Amino acid sequence: MSRIKLLIVGPQKSGKSTIANLLGELAETPSETYRPTVGCRILELERDPPPAVASFGKITLELWDVSGDFKYEKCWEPIQRDAHGLIFVYNPAAPGTEDILNQLVQLFPKQMQLAPKFCLAIANHHNTGGAIVPNAPVPKCMEALDKHNGTAEDSNGIFQSFEKYLLKLIKILGEQ
Repeated sequence: MSRIKLLIVGPQKSGKSTIANLLGELAETPSETYRPTVGCRILELERDPPPAVASFGKITLELWDVSGDFKYEKCWEPIQRDAHGLIFVYNPAAPGTEDILNQLVQLFPKQMQLAPKFCLAIANHHNTGGAIVPNAPVPKCMEALDKHNGTAEDSNGIFQSFEKYLLKLIKILGEQ
């Protein structure tokens, strides 16, 4: 069985844990309660790969939900070790988001020497009240990444984007 380690990073209160819970099949809908992640939280699950790469066999997927609080920055380097990919989660309407994302791009994919093809950016809009989500402008530091624009309430959209990302990642890893 192959192991795939993915880091979920982004600014504080952007919905990283919510996305991790959805992808890790711990929740079907977002929680109403905010609980900041202390350092890092690891979700591990066994699953089949996307059908197009079924020959890859069962995978153990590790989702590392990394706190966006910079007081844990000293923990980030060891967390990065042996990671195969990054999922950035951010709320495009939150003040200062682009500046924080610029810092995180320097501290994660650049530090890890991880090419953009190993990354996914999820623009997680908050409190939309069911309204249609506008296409948010993509921060300049995220332009080369695959993107998903939506809300955590739209778990199907998040799953579809994640499955495309995981399929691409497995194909790349299979070629190495």
